[in-house]
Amino acid sequence: MQDVQNLLLDMARCRTLEEIFDLVASTLGCLPDVALCRIWLQEQADPTLCSSCRQFYDCRDHRRCLRLVVSAGRSQVSDTSWTQLDGAHRRFALGCGKVGLIAASGEAFHVSDVSPDMPWVTDPDWIARENIRDFLGQPLLYRGQVLGVLAMFCRSSQSPQALNQLRLVADYLAVSLANAQSFAELHRLQRRLELENSYLKNESGAPSGDLLLGESPAMRALRERIRQIACADVPVLITGESGTGKSVAAAAIHTQSLAAGGPLVKVHCAAVAPEHFSREFFGATPAAEQPAQIGFFEAAAHGTLFLAGIDALPLPQQAALLQTLQERAYTREGDARPRPVRARLLAAAGRELQSLMRDGLFREDLYYRLNVVPLAMPPLRERMEDLPLLAAHFLDAFKKRFHKPRLRLTAAALRVLRRHDWPGNVRELKNALLRAVLASSDEAAEPDLSALGLHARGALPRPDGILTESQMRALQRDNILAALRYCNNRIYGPRGAAALLQINPTTLCSRMKKFGLPSGDKDA
Repeated sequence: MQDVQNLLLDMARCRTLEEIFDLVASTLGCLPDVALCRIWLQEQADPTLCSSCRQFYDCRDHRRCLRLVVSAGRSQVSDTSWTQLDGAHRRFALGCGKVGLIAASGEAFHVSDVSPDMPWVTDPDWIARENIRDFLGQPLLYRGQVLGVLAMFCRSSQSPQALNQLRLVADYLAVSLANAQSFAELHRLQRRLELENSYLKNESGAPSGDLLLGESPAMRALRERIRQIACADVPVLITGESGTGKSVAAAAIHTQSLAAGGPLVKVHCAAVAPEHFSREFFGATPAAEQPAQIGFFEAAAHGTLFLAGIDALPLPQQAALLQTLQERAYTREGDARPRPVRARLLAAAGRELQSLMRDGLFREDLYYRLNVVPLAMPPLRERMEDLPLLAAHFLDAFKKRFHKPRLRLTAAALRVLRRHDWPGNVRELKNALLRAVLASSDEAAEPDLSALGLHARGALPRPDGILTESQMRALQRDNILAALRYCNNRIYGPRGAAALLQINPTTLCSRMKKFGLPSGDKDA
């Protein structure tokens, strides 16, 4: 090998890691006695690619592997250049082959007198055809950690000095790589903090876990559904009216998932300008007029990306998102290298997507990509039995916050709240109680609901004896409970609750399941 001093000087002038990789590979790969020079980096494995890897069954650790990032060399037979990164050796499992052994051991390898019949040779015909004589490989070591591998295939015998010179290049590469990774991680964390701050500003005053409060059958079923799907690494489409708690459901899925230790990046799709979509979602490499930018997908790596208001995305941006989900990869602006998607995707829609599909405003193929697991948020009017609990919770918080300890939720106040339709759902209920507390005097015993206009926007007051649908459901549930208690939880037989209620036992079991009641003793 030639003296590497000039190469190290040129490496110091490079501005990006990609420039350093290209410089090293092209410089070493063009040496007269070098057939091929390649650099692999160690990174977290992509599960979507593992099953198709040629070393899948020999791999000892499916969590990390080596990925080819640059290649340079030329055939002496066909004059073909070897710059492609998608060949058979684009990935190496740690411990497999000479490259994998270098990464696993952290030790250099120098194989002299290479022959096609050596056990580690994966392409004997290529070794013979290209007249390969020596193999040199150095780990990219930084503070005892192997970051990658630098390797060369040579057509002539190399001295031990050549391996030492390659060590100098590998050490410089390792330091450059470690610095770049540290800077990239810092940039990613700054971007994540920036996104979180932006989300919090947009969500000013939004409830945290308040929207998931309630013991109605609908809410118990919702919480159980979240528990079931949290650890499944598949997209979830959350639907529901405004104020039902779609963002809170997304946060609950994240905190119960395997990605709970990672970031939760929340994006309001309507706030992203179409012309900035690619840069915001996928990021951008540094350019003369613009700095580098971490996109949403990269900021959410090893965590969860929550796309709120997915129904607001224009059709061209829907197509770009669909391609990313299909390929499980994205490409930064100004960069040709695809990057794997490493975030779990959740999406929420406030409008009926099937209606938008019929009108040609939402892609059907994107809908089915997102709707792998549907999660519907029930509106407040369908779980009015939760209203007293929610109202008491909010009132308790507000009277402490505004130092009005005398406030109580009276039966009269609850009747007023029950008469309203709550088109804004739990968020509207919370805001209504906040205004009522602020309008109440310091000595008031109950919140002032008179100025909220609930009668005008809700249903008309009902005469005594006429019940709402939710009141009828609550009454039916209480009636079943009373019958079960009287019959010692027996359902079947002449002394069972079904006979007492004069209904079929299977009908009673169905209603008990609907109301979330325990099955009881079914013996006759």
